[in-house]
Amino acid sequence: MKLSVVIMAGGSGKRFWPFSRETRAKQSLRLFSDKTLLAETIERIMPLAEDILIVSSLKQRAEIEKDAAEYKNVKVVYEPSGRNTAPCIMLALAAVKSRCSEDRAVLVLPSDHYVASPEKFRKTVETGLGFLERNRESIGTIGIEPAYPETGFGYIKKGAPAENGVFEVSSFEEKPCLEKAENFVRSGNYLWNGGIFLFSLSNMLAEFKKLAPDIYEAVSSLRSFDQPEGAVYSGVRSISFDYAVMEKTERPIFTIPGDFGWNDVGSWKAYFDLLPKDPSGNAKVGKAAFINCRDSFIANLTGRDIVMFGKERELLVVTEDTVFSASLDDHAKMREVTEFLAENGLKKLL
Repeated sequence: MKLSVVIMAGGSGKRFWPFSRETRAKQSLRLFSDKTLLAETIERIMPLAEDILIVSSLKQRAEIEKDAAEYKNVKVVYEPSGRNTAPCIMLALAAVKSRCSEDRAVLVLPSDHYVASPEKFRKTVETGLGFLERNRESIGTIGIEPAYPETGFGYIKKGAPAENGVFEVSSFEEKPCLEKAENFVRSGNYLWNGGIFLFSLSNMLAEFKKLAPDIYEAVSSLRSFDQPEGAVYSGVRSISFDYAVMEKTERPIFTIPGDFGWNDVGSWKAYFDLLPKDPSGNAKVGKAAFINCRDSFIANLTGRDIVMFGKERELLVVTEDTVFSASLDDHAKMREVTEFLAENGLKKLL
């Protein structure tokens, strides 16, 4: 089967503030190389893809176009407003269907994750594509072998082996408490749910028509999938793909465990964990110096010299218009910062 890839590149730019903004979300940041996370995602899957469709928001158009213009067979659809992942995926499927006359496999990817081994990632996808070719009624996921008991991810419970390297899915589990997450990892039967899906185009369109007919009808009624009418699209129900389809489908679901150095880079701490450290456990991006500091992080986008003294587990982020200081252990509370800015006359910084 030919493979069409859908890359979801929305986001509000909140978790990596002040690096990220409403007009430049995480996927448009250069965190690990001279390429953005979106460009790395495109290049990671391009050897397997017939075509790639990015779904993003109008607010981020300028940044997204910079990446999309660099690659052949990459198109972009812009949502007039964010309606969560189910409408996003339905819009993408409708756009793909409008451009091709034959059924095909569709791989849905987040745009802003880190993968240490692109080759292992592609081999995992190829395993899933082979299984889908022989089992076209199925819906697939790529699960991530858990490295530790994470409470911020959903989990996939593996069922019986379907064939070599592929398992049936027994259940999807919500984000667990720490004790439950520890039990999940200890059992060896659970995978992190990384939000990566694989299915045939025709079957998933049929699932939307059956399980979320309001979303199917509203998106199908759009005069243009490339430039959806805001008045119509803003009225589409906002719901995740997991809730709208995956938890309701009666089709067989399979999963392929992936071990390719995955990280969702979901916080400043997650980024810090992936960077090289000095002997005292400090990490830096840009010009920075540490004096008597331990396990701290300076991210500096300016040409200025930044010095940190006597800190432990400190985060300091410096941009041309903002200096942000926090504890690395407060990484899960970034929403409080952006909400404060929005409510106190500082929306220009968002």
